Amino acid sequence: MTRRLQLLAMVTGAMTTPSAFSAPGDLSGIWQAQRTRSQVVPEDPQFTTVGREAQNNFDTSKDPYLRCIVYMPRGMIAWQPTRIEIVESEERVWILFEAYHQIRRIFLDGRPPLDGEGRLWLGHSNGHWEGDTLVVETTNLKIGTTYHWQGLPLSAETRLVERFTRLDDETLEVMITVFDPVNYHEPWDTRNVFRLDAEAHFFEYECDQIAQ
Repeated sequence: MTRRLQLLAMVTGAMTTPSAFSAPGDLSGIWQAQRTRSQVVPEDPQFTTVGREAQNNFDTSKDPYLRCIVYMPRGMIAWQPTRIEIVESEERVWILFEAYHQIRRIFLDGRPPLDGEGRLWLGHSNGHWEGDTLVVETTNLKIGTTYHWQGLPLSAETRLVERFTRLDDETLEVMITVFDPVNYHEPWDTRNVFRLDAEAHFFEYECDQIAQ
C-alpha cells in the first residue's frame, strides 16, 4: 500500500459514516493556494523591542521547511505550490499536506494537549463551528519558530486563531490572527485564499533535506 493510501485509510477509518455526520460548514476537498488573492504578510506588525531584535537576527537558512518540516502557521499560508486536503469527521478535522506528507489534527471536542507531549511543530489545535465558519485556536507551538520565510518571530506565548470560511463552491478563506505579546504590541492578521481543485490528487513528495 502506498504512503498516500495508508494516510487516507487511517483518516477515513476513524470517521463516522457519511450518513451519520454532517458538519455545519463543508470544508472537505483538495485545495490549491491562491497567492494573488491572498495577503500572507501583515501590513505593519508592531514589534516590541524583543520582537524587533529577533526579527533583525533572523537567519533564512535555519527555516525548518528546509529540513522537511511542516510547521504552524507556515503550513497554512497560501503561498505554496503544493496542495492541502481537508477531511472532516464529527470529532476532528484533518488537514493533509502534500508537502512532506504531514497531517494536522484539529480536535472538535476541546481536549487539552497530552501530558508530556511537549511542544509540537503543528501545535495543539482545538476548533468549534460558528455557523458555517470553523474557528480554530492553536497553542503549544515549538519555541523559536517564525511565521514564514521572512521571519516574524513567534514566542512560547503565541496563540493562533484561524477562521475557515467557504466563500463559495470553489473558494476557501482562512483568516489567521497571531497573538504574541512577547514579540508584538498588538495582534495582527493575514488572509489566505484557496481554490477547490476537484480534479487534483497528491503527488509523491521527496525532500532532499538540503539543510541539516
